[in-house]
Amino acid sequence: MPTFNQTSTLSVIVGSHKTFWETFLAQHHPSRFDTEAEHKDPMDHYCERLIPRVTLQALKAAGLYDETQNLTTTFSVAFSHWRITVPPAGTPPEGSAPTGFVAPPAQTLPIQHVAHAAGFAYFNPIAFLNVHPVYGPWFGMRAIVMVDLPYDISDNEVLLITDQSQTGTYSRDSKPIECNPAFQHLNKEQIEQQNAALEVTKNALLTKGWDARDWHEWVAFRHSLTRDRPDWQKWRYSDHQMQYHYQKQPEFLEECAIRFQNQHQFN
Repeated sequence: MPTFNQTSTLSVIVGSHKTFWETFLAQHHPSRFDTEAEHKDPMDHYCERLIPRVTLQALKAAGLYDETQNLTTTFSVAFSHWRITVPPAGTPPEGSAPTGFVAPPAQTLPIQHVAHAAGFAYFNPIAFLNVHPVYGPWFGMRAIVMVDLPYDISDNEVLLITDQSQTGTYSRDSKPIECNPAFQHLNKEQIEQQNAALEVTKNALLTKGWDARDWHEWVAFRHSLTRDRPDWQKWRYSDHQMQYHYQKQPEFLEECAIRFQNQHQFN
């Protein structure tokens, strides 16, 4: 990932939880799409449009980006879905100076491992899922934003989970979370039993082979990580959100968007 020659580079993991679904549905209008990429995976394309633009707005609000004063702070955005697809050519978001945006490299570190290393969310190597201390497995990671600014590890103090703000990370030192939050109340024997059960279920699913019609089984596998953490249930994705996540059917997504917009009088 770009470091911009900084000893320690400011990088931000951009994620979403269940509320992202309705925000996305409210603006989803396939009839307005101009490219095949938008039709193929509109949610990924939405993130590609939105995250660089929001990053630019944040830099401007912080006084770090002002074209009228010839002030730019270079940044780059690497999206999680680029792990399995070829990234498009990097283009500056609207309103940015040409030198303000750097195209990410063709290959970046898997965001799951970056999140684990940063202490943001534990990576469960059996389930291939990250588990967050507050959201459990019910969240997604969209991108890593890298900014040409030095990162001071003491800045993490303001990002910690508190009683007033139940978001962020438990890591005070940007080191990996040592224990899976899903098992934090279990003893060693119970954890081994849980991991063994996950392994059996995963192998059964992989042996059966991927079939989008079996999306309920994959949801159940994901849900099994939460059975000892009832506090995570409030963050569980809706059935429609999970169905689209696993099936990626544009027609179903359009039906969901039309229904939501009609109910809330969006247009």
